[in-house]
Amino acid sequence: MDESSSDQELIVEMPHVQPKTTSIMIKIGLVIAGLYILISILIPIILLIYPIIIKHVVFLNMLKTQINFTQPETLGLSRVSNFYLNVDNQVSLGIWHFRSPLIKDEFFHNDEDYFQKYLTSNIPIIIYFHGNAYDRSLLTRRELCQKLRDELKYDVITYDYRGFGDSKGEPTEHNLIKDARFIYDWLNKLNNGRRKIYLWGHSLGSAVACQLAVQLSQDKNLGGIIMEAPFMNVHQALLTHWISLFFRWQPWFYSITEKALRKNKLLFETRNHLLKLDCPCILIHSDDDLTVPYIHSKQLLQIGLNARTDNKQKKKLFHFTIDMISYHRSGYGHRLIYQAPKLTSTLKHIIFDEDL
Repeated sequence: MDESSSDQELIVEMPHVQPKTTSIMIKIGLVIAGLYILISILIPIILLIYPIIIKHVVFLNMLKTQINFTQPETLGLSRVSNFYLNVDNQVSLGIWHFRSPLIKDEFFHNDEDYFQKYLTSNIPIIIYFHGNAYDRSLLTRRELCQKLRDELKYDVITYDYRGFGDSKGEPTEHNLIKDARFIYDWLNKLNNGRRKIYLWGHSLGSAVACQLAVQLSQDKNLGGIIMEAPFMNVHQALLTHWISLFFRWQPWFYSITEKALRKNKLLFETRNHLLKLDCPCILIHSDDDLTVPYIHSKQLLQIGLNARTDNKQKKKLFHFTIDMISYHRSGYGHRLIYQAPKLTSTLKHIIFDEDL
């Protein structure tokens, strides 16, 4: 057999491969379509029968990092201390304190001695409220706290909500706000009201911080609130999350998710609480955020600006101001805004003290 006949045999055999590949692709497509239809049928049924499931979707506190919170130095953290505060007999909160570089290291005997030596100064303090899922040890969270501590020279406190990390208890919207107020009041009492306290919330944490700030409208020690990647309310956050793109066009999605959230008393209505703020407010968002889209902050900014105008006319809430820091096509997404080189210097000009 010569070369030309050999080539002809190869050419004749090639078409037999294509139909087999096409058949496999069709089968894979049918399986995916079948799974999608099945999930689309099951989700509304499950939410109707077990609406409590939506609480786990919102908090995702079942996701854990297997670390020893009592030894933050194992994560490469310096000048960070772990301690616990008891909200009541059933609830304790795990807390990390990123110590200001302006306070020198001292030996301490116990927690009370530590509090007196490291948490009773005139240096401003930031309370950081993290988003849903995992805990205070997440890389992006601890790097943000380090950056704020190192560049602002402030003390930074971050903690896990009840049911998150090593904190005990069951998370609900009411409980999260209760715990936030407990932490704030504890710090304020420890310092006899001498320290300026700022609130920084990310995503879900921004909703917690906003509600807390409303409760503290008459507190002169509240320096202001920074809301990073905030959402209008938790239902809108679910509707605009990238995963919802696969389901939100279906007629059941809006009403059933809203009913499930209301049944669990999960609203996190930041757009309404914003109207009651009486302190400086900064929104920070990146337009490539797929988890909480940029449109949320744009809408909140407009609501805030309208409220500011209304407050002036009605001569109320005089301390409320609102500004927004936006990042465009930056690659920061939902979690990496803290990597922006001029973030803290910009915030110094807008909200933080510059004289430390």
